[in-house]
Amino acid sequence: MKNTNYSRRKFISDGSALAASALVFSSSEVLAQTPGNVKIAGQSVWPSEASWQQLKEAVDGRLIKPIAPWSSLKAGEMNEDLKNPWYLEEQAGATQSTGMYQAWDSTPSAYAVAVEKVQDIVAAVNFARQNKIRLAVKGTGHDYFGRSCAPDSLLVWTHPYRGVTHHPRFFPQGAPPTTEPVQAVSVRAGNRWLEAYQVATAANCYVQGGGCTSVGACGGFALGGGFGSYSKKFGSGAAGVLELEVVVADGRVLIANAHQNEDLFWALRGGGGGTFGIVSRITLLAHPMPKTDGWISGTISASSDAAYLELVHRYVSFVPAALNNGSWGEGVIFPKGKNHLEVGTAFLDLTVEQAQQVWNEFTAPLKGRPKEFSVDLKFSVVPFKEKWNPKSDGVIMDSRPGAPAGYFWWKGNDVEVGAYWANYQGRGVPLKSMSIEHSKVLAKAIFDASRTSLILFQTNKGLAGEPQEARAREITTSLNPVVFNNVGFFTLGSWVQYKYPKVPGHEPDMLWAKNEADAVNQAMVHIKKATPDGGSYTNEGDFSEKNWQSEFWGIHYARLLSIKRKYDPDNLFRVHHGVGSESQNVDSTAKVTTQKLNSR
Repeated sequence: MKNTNYSRRKFISDGSALAASALVFSSSEVLAQTPGNVKIAGQSVWPSEASWQQLKEAVDGRLIKPIAPWSSLKAGEMNEDLKNPWYLEEQAGATQSTGMYQAWDSTPSAYAVAVEKVQDIVAAVNFARQNKIRLAVKGTGHDYFGRSCAPDSLLVWTHPYRGVTHHPRFFPQGAPPTTEPVQAVSVRAGNRWLEAYQVATAANCYVQGGGCTSVGACGGFALGGGFGSYSKKFGSGAAGVLELEVVVADGRVLIANAHQNEDLFWALRGGGGGTFGIVSRITLLAHPMPKTDGWISGTISASSDAAYLELVHRYVSFVPAALNNGSWGEGVIFPKGKNHLEVGTAFLDLTVEQAQQVWNEFTAPLKGRPKEFSVDLKFSVVPFKEKWNPKSDGVIMDSRPGAPAGYFWWKGNDVEVGAYWANYQGRGVPLKSMSIEHSKVLAKAIFDASRTSLILFQTNKGLAGEPQEARAREITTSLNPVVFNNVGFFTLGSWVQYKYPKVPGHEPDMLWAKNEADAVNQAMVHIKKATPDGGSYTNEGDFSEKNWQSEFWGIHYARLLSIKRKYDPDNLFRVHHGVGSESQNVDSTAKVTTQKLNSR
């Protein structure tokens, strides 16, 4: 995301790893049932202290007890570090969001393995499997569904395991000798996108990742699909994955690419994080660095409801005609209950004059009617090599003593740090819905929905209009194929910052949350009616989606479930609305035990 108040979120060797997999942790020793011994359904007792000590020794002492950093807050006080996303990621017991109404609360695990090598992941996986306890996985903790936390669980905390490598000539393992090498960048499980971008920029290349600098580069973003500002040009995060190193449920460390474990490779590129195994390394395709990075910010206002409906319709008609190609990304916000657009649109390798010329098609008729419309837009361009080393007032630097130099987050992303969500939902926008025949219906739906909910529209989260080179990579992934016909994506939501469930004096207002949740639900009814077959997206869908299998993965779900059963037959890796989660009647923060996946 760019330097503006708008934001897409404003809204190792196999041998040593296998040796570790041979460790056996005893679960036969039991403790008396005291309040400190958490009982798990289907198991006699929580693992004994002796068992946990064995795990601690296996991971060289890196077994810790996570604590939520906000748990000790007193009424009326606030720790300013809780407003810093980089600080939150350094806390094993924290997540970016603090919860969601009637969905989940951010809850620390009972124990966490602070991963510093792949063998640590192997040891944690084996311990969880052998002791039949809940396993959670967290790198940065940005998941909107709360899938990176769970009570009464063992957390595999990958944050400490970081390292970025640039490969001028990358050959996938097991590839035929005739395979042409490509430029690539590898990231470990704890890396963030800012770190990947910094290394790529130094090598004069670009990898397609997320806009938020603190989001994980080796986690749910790419595993769930992943759309960045320029996915219309370079494709989804999933399509850019060349190879993965992954620890599967039986403790093996596998390499998945187009030449070995091909089924797992397909599933991991779009099938969702925390589901098929724990990915310890991802290698990403690198592209030649673009020359310039452009941004449009500002507002376009209408003087009445009728004028605003016309404005929305003009924008809906403008998008497929002018912005449905690789030069453009991000989009606009339709604020709740207001009659204006907040523009936050990215453009690539265009001059300011060229971008203005494209937008003049949309804005010129509006400027000609100043009594009804007001247009206030700013166009700017910077060299792309400066994108991740910004010097504008649109960023917040991590100024804590000892913080790494150059770490920052966009001001636009600041509004969701410490967010408690009343509701959060997403919906794909098919090209057909923006056609001449249907554009007025969609415009009216947006207008009606914006009366009760904020709506973010982003063109980069629909892959209609992407170049054929990118499409050729996309069709080899497990992404829901409806995204190829989508122009963009709607995100609806409502939230409040720095509210912490079960912390006296800091708890969210449940009446407010209920009213806002209902308002978002009401808005989404309008949007869904106008976007048939739009589908959704596992990383930014609806926590309460009833038809999540088809909405998130479409025709691919049956194959994904088959691969899940192959690599994780006992459902060790389970997350809310993840592949195979229909075999359990729990949400992502509930206590559950291992359950055999239904073989039907």
